[in-house]
Amino acid sequence: MTVIHIILSNICIGNIKNIKKKFLKNYISFNYNNFNYLNIKKIIINLYLIKNYLKKILNDKKKILFVNTNNFLKEIIYKYSRSLEQYYICNKLIGGVLTNSKNFKKNLNKSIILKKKRLQNFTKKEKNIFLKKEKKIEFLYGGLKNMVKKPDLIFLTDIKKDKIIINEAKRLNIKIFALIDTDINIKNIDFFIPCNNNSINCVKYIFKILFSEIC
Repeated sequence: MTVIHIILSNICIGNIKNIKKKFLKNYISFNYNNFNYLNIKKIIINLYLIKNYLKKILNDKKKILFVNTNNFLKEIIYKYSRSLEQYYICNKLIGGVLTNSKNFKKNLNKSIILKKKRLQNFTKKEKNIFLKKEKKIEFLYGGLKNMVKKPDLIFLTDIKKDKIIINEAKRLNIKIFALIDTDINIKNIDFFIPCNNNSINCVKYIFKILFSEIC
């Protein structure tokens, strides 16, 4: 990781000049053309601290739930969550995933039943209906199939979009890590990396730094 790589990946370009918390001002180096530019040194320190923390979690066989419903970041989340054999939500976030696990487990069981029905003596039309329902369940809960207990950490790429999960995690005392821009309120976030989380190059580079030694 070098300063040049950080600049080229757009990590240090924050959002339009709008800082939600005074604490985040410590991460701003300067403003230019109405944009905040983040302190590269502090980003590097945060990256290394989080990298070591995540490494310990994975070495201890603990579980991470990656949550991202931004279409442009889906492939990144799929790649790393599957390589690391962790849980993920990449399409639509349904309330109660953590606090009402019985509901999503019920839907996953329903998916198994539908799959069995497709192999039985039903009409082609009926089988297509079963398949459609099965795909819908897979779309919503596919990344949670192996979740037998609550995760040890929630990894968020956009807390504004996926804030439902924050309240649920706090109710269950689950730690939250997030990629945040300078227009974000960091209340209830345990660990964060200030960055340009609207840039696919930025997010790709951060994931590469955090997980390259593990997967």
